[in-house]
Amino acid sequence: MTGFDTLIRGAKVVDGSGAPPRIADVAIKDGVIAATGDNLGHASRVIDAGGLVLTPGWVDIHTHYDGQASWDPELAHSLRHGVTTAVMGNCGVGFAPAHPAQRDWLIGLMEGVEDIPGASLRAGMQWNWESFPEYLDSLDNTPRTFDVAAQLAHGALRAYVMGERGAANEVATEIDIRRMAQLTREAMEAGAVGFSTSRTAVHIAADGRPVPGTYASEQELIGIARAVKESGRGLVEMVNPGIIGEDVEGLERDMQMMRKIAGASGSPVMFLLLQHNTEPSQWKRQLAHCEEAARAGQHLIPQVSGRPISILFSFEGEHPWRFMPSYRALQDLPFEERYRRMRDPAVRAQLLAEEDPNDTGFSLIYKNPTLWDHTYVAGDPIDYTPPKERSIAWLAQQRGESPWAVAYDALLGDGGRAMLTHFGVNYAEGTPDALNTMLKHPLGVLGLSDAGAHVRFIADAGVHTYMLTRWARDAEPGSPYHIPLETVVRKLTRNNAALYGFSDRGLIAPGMRADLNLIDLDRLVARVPRMSYDLPADMPRLTQQVEGYVATFVRGEVVQEYGQTTGARPGRVLRSRAG
Repeated sequence: MTGFDTLIRGAKVVDGSGAPPRIADVAIKDGVIAATGDNLGHASRVIDAGGLVLTPGWVDIHTHYDGQASWDPELAHSLRHGVTTAVMGNCGVGFAPAHPAQRDWLIGLMEGVEDIPGASLRAGMQWNWESFPEYLDSLDNTPRTFDVAAQLAHGALRAYVMGERGAANEVATEIDIRRMAQLTREAMEAGAVGFSTSRTAVHIAADGRPVPGTYASEQELIGIARAVKESGRGLVEMVNPGIIGEDVEGLERDMQMMRKIAGASGSPVMFLLLQHNTEPSQWKRQLAHCEEAARAGQHLIPQVSGRPISILFSFEGEHPWRFMPSYRALQDLPFEERYRRMRDPAVRAQLLAEEDPNDTGFSLIYKNPTLWDHTYVAGDPIDYTPPKERSIAWLAQQRGESPWAVAYDALLGDGGRAMLTHFGVNYAEGTPDALNTMLKHPLGVLGLSDAGAHVRFIADAGVHTYMLTRWARDAEPGSPYHIPLETVVRKLTRNNAALYGFSDRGLIAPGMRADLNLIDLDRLVARVPRMSYDLPADMPRLTQQVEGYVATFVRGEVVQEYGQTTGARPGRVLRSRAG
């Protein structure tokens, strides 16, 4: 008879390997899984898990907690949904390396690209680093609920090495490239898990300029990718042109570029695979590139979202009137006063008569002629695969009204807190067929929660919960959309852990980290996001409650129970290892 710290008895174990679920006991000792099976012995705490599902904790590979992690030890948006490891530093934006004089500019870069309030970043971040290794050390000084890992961001690296030339996207010299490669090796050896860059015109800084690296040459990217490969760890992540279908020709050129980078450097290259509204079949050509690359021995990895990605329009957050000239007088008013003014028929008429003067960033979405074809009444809970009869375009046609007027009036509901869902990607044809095919592709990995970013209008941190419900639990077995529970769990855990070389997690087996989720799958549900004003400087963000996570363990400690955090802080900075 053996004494364990915790014994989880009689759970339906979905172990992360892809094997079918089985009923078993799981024992935890000193933060690791000590044994699995039956009649394992005694424990200080015994949990009766009959009727519950036990999985490894989710490994989220696409978050933007780079600033928030410096002041927030819980990162509750992800914790609520069972995340036990999060990778930051995506999309080419981050906060290290950073000269002291560049700090405010880097905040503006993050604010512009990821829509994280600059006021919150300025109030919350305690800058006590310059280099990337110092950044990791600073984060490691704060005990936290779960592990965070960081990638080196091209925007910060380029600005650090090239100064204003880098920020302005001037061509890097050979000396610049060598210096960036040197700092990349330094970051990787200190524990960075990868390097990220962005090449889309949608990603612009607060000053209106594209992210540094948007127009970087093949030579620059190959030089950096070789440094990643030479470190013996990590990968390269690229956000391509055409992220919302604005530059399909550029997207095709970049697919060729990524193959050259992968071939010349030997480094794996990951990119975001999306179905675009303007070119719904482009994803098929991108997957063909990945398959050809695989046959050539290159690692070109498509990162796929677990659901159609939606911008939540609301008058409390993001909406298509935000850039209208008349809205400037309203934007800084307290919400209740702003709502009162927007109900005024004269204000409504004026806003409906105006046009957005901008032609960059989110204005590209608002000016798209198919905007209202891809925008739907949200519902409660939000339907992420809605029928066309709930689209604003369809409703406007039935009512004989302008879709802008129908949308405006819909958003006035619920005291101005009503929501519409605009599907910018992955729902171009009004069905989830394309996305479901991407999710099932053997080369694809699951990501794109964007947790911590776009805080006023995207709430996709719960994509892991959605995967378990929409595709595994709620889709009928044998239907075209069904994905077996064990496959979903493998994608959320072991596959993502292996992608970044996290060999100690993502699997329920003796010797592995006891990062676990105990779930009441029948009761699992995510509620409609609501706006909270709880960021530093009292800035707003969408928060979402979820029910069904009975407990989440990190390193064997319970960090949340029935949706309530326990105060345990077993998390740390997860650093890459050579090998």
